[in-house]
Amino acid sequence: MLTVLGESVVDLLPSDTNAGFRAHPGGSPLNVAVALARLGEPTALLARLSGSAFGRLLHAHAQRNGVTVTGPVDQPEPASLAVVSLDSNGVAGYDFYLNGTADWQWSSAELAVPVGTTILHTGSLACYLSPGAERISDLLRRMRRDGEVLLSFDPNIRPAVRGDLTATRKRTLELISAAHVVKASSEDLQVLYPGQSVTAVARHWAALGPSLVVITLGGDGAFAVHAGQEVHRTAPPIEIVDTIGAGDAFTAGLLSALRSTGRGTPATIRDLDGDQLIAVIDQAIRIASITCTRAGADSPRHDDPV
Repeated sequence: MLTVLGESVVDLLPSDTNAGFRAHPGGSPLNVAVALARLGEPTALLARLSGSAFGRLLHAHAQRNGVTVTGPVDQPEPASLAVVSLDSNGVAGYDFYLNGTADWQWSSAELAVPVGTTILHTGSLACYLSPGAERISDLLRRMRRDGEVLLSFDPNIRPAVRGDLTATRKRTLELISAAHVVKASSEDLQVLYPGQSVTAVARHWAALGPSLVVITLGGDGAFAVHAGQEVHRTAPPIEIVDTIGAGDAFTAGLLSALRSTGRGTPATIRDLDGDQLIAVIDQAIRIASITCTRAGADSPRHDDPV
């Protein structure tokens, strides 16, 4: 089973009428979990969910897409909200409403990874907002020492809620050092290391402990570093509707492809050969590209026509 740990956020997207908004289930970890389940992967979401109407919306969305929800649900805190805006190219921006919401109030006892988990993915706001972020970081470090579960991390930096840049960099490097797989975007790198090249940052991160580091480059595809190999794969030309959920779909495609190649464990990921690496990255790009042709975080299913 693949388990995704982190937040679920209600995205408020502009409505076509009366300058209003429509509520859609979102949040990077929830998007990743749904995308994995749609690809046919047995998937659990380890999350703290509000018992509010918005919390029930998020819970129902996960279950409707075949995701097993675990963790403390029906919590008294409100759900997290993001007001989404789209620029002329369909690129999404977010204004967050997160103070006192359910997603960040983890206790150590609540962070119980489901039995049977072989891959654990986490990232985004849950890894940076206290008090839960510190407990998630401790969990990943313990699991890395145990060496039984493949650990995946996506910083998914949100400048609007980033806080102190030095502290954000420090936490990011801690989590990178604990992970076997790191996926980030070129936008993440611009926030964390302005002016530095994608290649330089990816090489630096790969030296900290991950077996695979992948940086997405938007319409230019993705760049990967693995065991001394460096690969740049291009993206197909597409008609973009918006980019909501594209990075999360990429992560799901990446993890699903690793598992299907038999390289989805801490030991076997080091044996990924050049052809397999290319196939894995190409699969992730394909899943993300399809998502960009649809409105919202609407990732493809494994039986969708190509």
